[in-house]
Amino acid sequence: MQPDHISDIAIIGQGPVGLITALALAQKTQYSLTIFGPKPTSETNAQDTRTTAFMLPSLDMLQNLGLWEQLSAHSAPLSALRMIDDCGGLMRAPDCYFSANELGKDAFAQNIPNKNLNTTLIKEIQNHPNITWVDTKAVTLIERHKEGHCNHVKIQTQEGNAYTCHLLIGADGRGSPSRKASGIKTKQWSYDQSAIACSFTHELPHNATSIEFHRSSGPLTLIPLKEHHASLVWSLSPHKAQQVISLDETAFAEKLYDTTQAIWGPITSVDKRVCFPISGLKVDKFAANRIALVGEAAHVIPPIGAQGLNLGLRDSACLVHALSDQNTLNQDLTNFEQRYNQSRLLDVHNRTTAIDLLNKSLLMSFLPLKIMRTAGLNLLNANKTLRNQLMQQGLGSTNNLPPLMQAQ
Repeated sequence: MQPDHISDIAIIGQGPVGLITALALAQKTQYSLTIFGPKPTSETNAQDTRTTAFMLPSLDMLQNLGLWEQLSAHSAPLSALRMIDDCGGLMRAPDCYFSANELGKDAFAQNIPNKNLNTTLIKEIQNHPNITWVDTKAVTLIERHKEGHCNHVKIQTQEGNAYTCHLLIGADGRGSPSRKASGIKTKQWSYDQSAIACSFTHELPHNATSIEFHRSSGPLTLIPLKEHHASLVWSLSPHKAQQVISLDETAFAEKLYDTTQAIWGPITSVDKRVCFPISGLKVDKFAANRIALVGEAAHVIPPIGAQGLNLGLRDSACLVHALSDQNTLNQDLTNFEQRYNQSRLLDVHNRTTAIDLLNKSLLMSFLPLKIMRTAGLNLLNANKTLRNQLMQQGLGSTNNLPPLMQAQ
């Protein structure tokens, strides 16, 4: 079958990381791009009640790509974080409070509803002359081919159309077909947890403060939105999560009110709720055989500290930087693959390990571990320097940020 379309770079996946990667490549490189995946509609966008918290380096990336001006009207600042030990037992850790003011910042992050985020990204992509979107139900085949001096990857869609590209970027999530086609080795694991996510409204002001309850079933996180709106990520055992999500709106609101210790007052409304299993995934490489991975195709972590998508955007920014010295993609890509791998492996390994340990420390009833955790939080409360260092690490504000994540 002859290909219908040939492009320099193909991106499989239409989530925020994939779309932002496409815009970054279109603006910062000379390559032609094709996105594969179902094109979201206004109806499907409206049904997405999730939100995304963009940490400071990710906000700089949005600013550098000319996206922040459009998104800022929909955003709400996250200026402080309060951690509350709600695990029960005798070894209760002290509450920890982190303020952006300690770093000389107004906010750690900006929280944006996904429906507004996706609408803006799709509009920008549709208006960019260097991006083509193949609206397909699914990619059914990914094959690497060698024909003479022209190396390429073949893509076939469920509709039976064939395409080729010189570099394939997998932004296709934790079950990534792109990752499977690349031959990259993967380690996966699961937790005895599921997470409930939704948006809701509440009676008392949230004061731009995110609340993270550390519970024996996992964290329950409240993230401020505009005015008296907020989003929720609530980790529970799979059985308990199904029980809670099956409650009607009134009973769910009462359960949430009680569980959050009435911290923001009565829950006045609850949007559509979704439930998903919590798992972990990491890869031994981020690029191989003309396929590069970004976002959850390369790493999956529990929903703690808003690290997931921000980690994916660092993938995107590092990938663009790794391509900056690549004059053409119709040649050996070993140098690009090595540069991209080196830029991501340590950062992702460290953050995956830290989030995994924090999540397991909540789930385990092992007393010495709880004592260590309590002592650590006491130390954080007492030591401003250590607390500031932890906040900087959580934001991803390191000295070796890729250019796209540096303030201009």
